[in-house]
This record gives sequence, C-alpha cells and structure tokens, in this order.
Amino acid sequence: MIYYDEYGNRDNPTILMLHGAGALDTFSQQYCFSDKYHLVVPHLPGAGKAADVVFEPEKTKQELFELIENLHKDKIGVIGHSLGGQIAVMLVSEHPEWFSFAAFLSTWVNPRPETIKMYCSLSGVSAKMLHWGWLVRFQGKYWNYTEEQAKYMAAYSKQITPQVYRSFFANTLDLAKLPFYRTVYVPMLAICGDKEVKDMKISLNLLSENPCCKTMILQKANHDFPMRNSEDLNKILDGFFSKYA
Repeated sequence: MIYYDEYGNRDNPTILMLHGAGALDTFSQQYCFSDKYHLVVPHLPGAGKAADVVFEPEKTKQELFELIENLHKDKIGVIGHSLGGQIAVMLVSEHPEWFSFAAFLSTWVNPRPETIKMYCSLSGVSAKMLHWGWLVRFQGKYWNYTEEQAKYMAAYSKQITPQVYRSFFANTLDLAKLPFYRTVYVPMLAICGDKEVKDMKISLNLLSENPCCKTMILQKANHDFPMRNSEDLNKILDGFFSKYA
C-alpha cells in the first residue's frame, strides 16, 4: 500500500494530489483547500517515504488504483503536476468512471528522444546536487515551503539516486501511446506557464485534443507555478473544483 498524507475532513469530497518529481509538497500552497475538501497526497517514487524508489509507471498506477479503491468514494477528483500530471492522465484514461474531474499542471506528454537522452545523461550530477541539504532547503524556501517542509525535502532528497532521478525522465508519458485518453468523458483542465519550454506548450495542445479538456496558459509563470504563482492558480482551481467536486 502506498504511503500518503491527508488534509481535511474525510467526509468532504476527496481530491487526489499527485506531486511533481522529487517534490512531495508541490501542492503546499493548495493545502488551503482542505477547509472544503479531503486532500490525499501519496508519496510517489522519488519523494518522501518513497524517495529511494525507482519510478515504474505501471506499478505506481496500480498502487494508486488500490489506494483509490480503499478510499471508498464513488468518485474523486485528481490533480497532478509535472510527473504527477502524467500519472493523473494515465489514471483517468484507464478508469474515467472513478473521477469527477482532473487537472493536469505542466504535464509533458510528447517526449522527444534527444530531450530524454539529455535529461537522463544529467542524472548523476542532478542526483548529487539533491544531496546538498543547504541547496535543497534554499529551493524549498524559494518555493514558499514552510521550514519544516523544506527540511523534510532536504532529508529525503539524500536518498534519491541517479537511477531514481533517471526514471523520472526515462518513463515520460507519450500521449500518442495512450489512445483511450481521446475518448475520456471527464471534466478536465490543463494548465502550463507562459514561460515554460516549447515542449510543454505542445503537450498542452495535445491534451486539448480531448474536447472535455480545457486548456489555459498562466501568465508570468514558469514550471513551478503551483508554488510560485499560487494566488492566481488557486482562483482558477477554486472555480474548477467547486463546479465539479
């Protein structure tokens, strides 16, 4: 059973929050929604209590399906950022009947071989830098984490190996290989920042090929907008959640 944190009252509508690669508290600035919703934050491979676990999409997907079944809810919402967004797309595509809505933030779904190769080649250096506690704590502060959240990220990041880091990119979702996505009949919202790379904006267009998926580009925002641009994002999410939860 996958480990998870939860916020809010279990009697409220549940939202599954799937964090970005290596960043358990990606949605720290959205935990405020716990006053209306029951928020469930699984520790995905490469973060928190699963920091030393290599990301395997199929295994992770099945563990999350098990978690969802154990929540004993008719339907839940799901929101994912970056790697978590890719996982959210997979979950909704396989079991759309389990979800009342889905939100995909900065979700990369058009992996180009040369780009994947580049990121994977940097896995050794990148993993080593994640072992520098002062640097990770500084990153947490930049992301508006609490001191406790930043310290925890610095602690678990020391367990991220080059193999774990490489798995984030080597297993990037290719939407072209997920044909069921195009016929998913669930209210969906996909957002990326206007300062993000071209591939992310191409991915946004690919996600919009499902007519149920509305897309938005958040102005003055980079890849880390859930943490850095939370005021603007939360207004959008509040309207989306309240309409479909």
